[in-house]
Amino acid sequence: MTIATRFPPARRPEPVAAGITGLAVQSVLMLVRSVMNRRAVYQLDEMPDYLLKDVGLTRDDVHSALAADWREDPSVAVSVAAARRRRRINA
Repeated sequence: MTIATRFPPARRPEPVAAGITGLAVQSVLMLVRSVMNRRAVYQLDEMPDYLLKDVGLTRDDVHSALAADWREDPSVAVSVAAARRRRRINA
């Protein structure tokens, strides 16, 4: 008996298991990104009002973004608020 016949070839992971694992990894990465972006929005909250105005935000925009659910990315809400204000100014 040779080594090749004694040990069966390694099995590849099942496609379903690989899909679930990939989904779990992707979910964790999204959560980490959301936490990092939430920290960045907290830093925006520490900026003075004149600097927030320079980037097209108000303090209320930042506070409403931070008041959202912890699983939501507040940087999206801040970006949308700045884009809306920019469109109003340019219109």
